[in-house]
Amino acid sequence: MQHEGQLDALRLNPRMHRGRQESNSWYWGGSIFWDSDVAKWLEAASAYLQHHTDNKMEALVDGTIQLLADAQQSDGYLNSHILTWRPRHRFKNLRDLHELYCAGHLIEAGVVHRRATGKETLLNIVTRLADHLATVFGRGPGQLPGYCGHPEIELALIRLYRLTGEERYLNLSRFFVEQRGTKPHYFDHEAVERMDSVPFRPNHPVSPYAYMQAHEPLRQQHEVVGHAVRAMYLYSAAADLAYELKDDELVRVCKDLWQDLCRSKLYLTGGLGSSAENEGFTKDYDLPNLESYAETCAAIGLLLWAHRMVHIDLDSRYTDMMERCLYNGVLAGLGLDGKSFFYHNPLASDGSHHRVAWPWWCPCCPANLARLILSLSGYLYSSGPKAIAIHHYVSSEAQFTVDGQEARLSAKSNFPFDGVASIRFEQTPGTPFEVLLRIPGWAGSHHFAVNGKEVVPATVAGYAAIARIWSSGDEIRVRFEMPVQAHYSHYEVTGNRGRVALSRGPLVYCAEEADNGSNLDQIAINPEATAEVSQEDCELGEIVSLLVTGSKEEQTDGSLYSLSAPVPKECGIKMIPYYLWDNRAPGEMLVWLRRGR
Repeated sequence: MQHEGQLDALRLNPRMHRGRQESNSWYWGGSIFWDSDVAKWLEAASAYLQHHTDNKMEALVDGTIQLLADAQQSDGYLNSHILTWRPRHRFKNLRDLHELYCAGHLIEAGVVHRRATGKETLLNIVTRLADHLATVFGRGPGQLPGYCGHPEIELALIRLYRLTGEERYLNLSRFFVEQRGTKPHYFDHEAVERMDSVPFRPNHPVSPYAYMQAHEPLRQQHEVVGHAVRAMYLYSAAADLAYELKDDELVRVCKDLWQDLCRSKLYLTGGLGSSAENEGFTKDYDLPNLESYAETCAAIGLLLWAHRMVHIDLDSRYTDMMERCLYNGVLAGLGLDGKSFFYHNPLASDGSHHRVAWPWWCPCCPANLARLILSLSGYLYSSGPKAIAIHHYVSSEAQFTVDGQEARLSAKSNFPFDGVASIRFEQTPGTPFEVLLRIPGWAGSHHFAVNGKEVVPATVAGYAAIARIWSSGDEIRVRFEMPVQAHYSHYEVTGNRGRVALSRGPLVYCAEEADNGSNLDQIAINPEATAEVSQEDCELGEIVSLLVTGSKEEQTDGSLYSLSAPVPKECGIKMIPYYLWDNRAPGEMLVWLRRGR
């Protein structure tokens, strides 16, 4: 486990929280979220242990849990930064200090660890912590009517509720979600209490508190604003609450916000949050390419929200979004070496943007990537009393309870490069149930066969439904055509005017200098020409690349302003999946290329 002192900090050593020097300047305050880094690693490691026997990893997990147990206070409180560096600031600055954010990630780790290993060591720690929070926060006498500046605790408490069945955790999550944005602002109150007169983000769009989605109560919100990761975590919790409470109003709010995001604030790659200044949203259609922020954690957050939305409303638009995020905006965050990371993900590069071995300024993305990838099996399927839904075609094995009995299946797939997959039932209950198969939005023609016989199932909201009495050995084969598709932006996205982007299946493609030489913006492609699709085994691994017809302009002379038009010379342009960029020699990259003939 790579760390910068996070584990030592759990020993409550004050020196670990006093800042350090980076590039001739002192870096203070990073340790306010160090506990969350440990928690996300614990969640990832626990998910790994669910499917692997690894004594060394298990010992490291157990040792880390013991550090947490030793650090936990008698009342259940646990936060290494506050306990060592600001002991008198416990819950005094919810806006900035990430106490509840760290607690949320720790609770999520406790839930996953219990489900993965059967042990209750970490679960016992997080339930004590959650019980403490339930006594501190609320609308009762002596309680704090506050909430965290960075949402996360809300969705974590619902996961804990689903594991334990304890309604106090669901109620506390509901309190945090519904209290946020109420007037007067709790953050104003606590700032007065700690004698903090410094204006908070006075120039932020909408309002200072839009950064934390606290500008108004969630039920009154219709527009996605503020910090992208915070928004996605809050909306994920809201979707969970809407599901648990059967709250139609909250469902409507979630759908309104989803529509707003998709209408004008989302990159083709599933990235979101275009501005570095607030790590989030600005105005409609503000989606620059070179300056794009699109934090990796934001794409992960969107995937989490989409996964929750599909359990409210089984609609392929949500699972299509999950897929788009996973194979583009999320996966690009991790280098092929498995040891380098993008914190933010532009859709164009002049050759100066690269992954780093460790984003020391805010190392949230590496552990977030790890926990998502290692828990991916939990996002592939859903089941109900009489149905199984297959959301993503990934080689895997799964078991479900259908009609009160166990069902098991195995899936084989070459996604995302090939649109053929098979699902074989290894065990069935012997009673009829329905299998719902997502038809991807990118698919051209699609075909289904059961035991080699083609079927034409009914489709509802992008899912094909096949109902029958299934038997062990039954096999479903699906085949989705993967055409190369051209994408054109809304006119208001100024940086994409006169440009086109290409995709095939769930993958967005880009051009790199390594394949096409420098000055990529001199290239224009013809989106109407047929692209050549090639399978190749190269330094990037086994991939599918595109070769498209286009031209590259050459100046007739070297003058600054010429009377002679540049001469376009026909050429082929090689394009690779976006998630693979910056894994070879440094150089330029473009997703949106100029449109030619």
